[in-house]
Amino acid sequence: MRAIIHIIMPCGAIVLAAVAPATAADFSLTGTYDGFFVCDHIAGGAGGGFGRAMTMEIVQTGDRIALRNTVKVDPAAPESHTLYRGRVVAGAGGSISGYAEVCGGSFPHKELVRIFPASPSRDPFSFAADTVFVSEAVPGAGDKLVVESCKWALARVSTEVPEFDACR
Repeated sequence: MRAIIHIIMPCGAIVLAAVAPATAADFSLTGTYDGFFVCDHIAGGAGGGFGRAMTMEIVQTGDRIALRNTVKVDPAAPESHTLYRGRVVAGAGGSISGYAEVCGGSFPHKELVRIFPASPSRDPFSFAADTVFVSEAVPGAGDKLVVESCKWALARVSTEVPEFDACR
């Protein structure tokens, strides 16, 4: 959809200009982010909660995004990586929002991420997200069903294009 803007020139002439609305492609989420996530969970029927530091890498192409999350869950274990793919859209006032779904990682699980509307004009750029996570293969949890609801808070620390093998 295009908006038509009337511009009245000093000489009294009217100029019509078609202006396209902003799209997600007008701003790129591409870069590396540092942040934190907190989760409440049920594991094998018992409730609990936890928080961890994380790094998120994002590559945006048009309205498509590929993400790689790196988390150190257990200090004695290697880092955990999760791959996501999704889409972003521009909203009212130029905000950016979207979603991502898990498509690969260090262990099998399902996860859906809702990226909340964020203003691209913030410096440094940051955004928040909510996730729903489900797995029966969480390292260290045995074969217990783990269901989590998590919140992410991420701030961009670099706009360099990260390199990782994205899901297809």
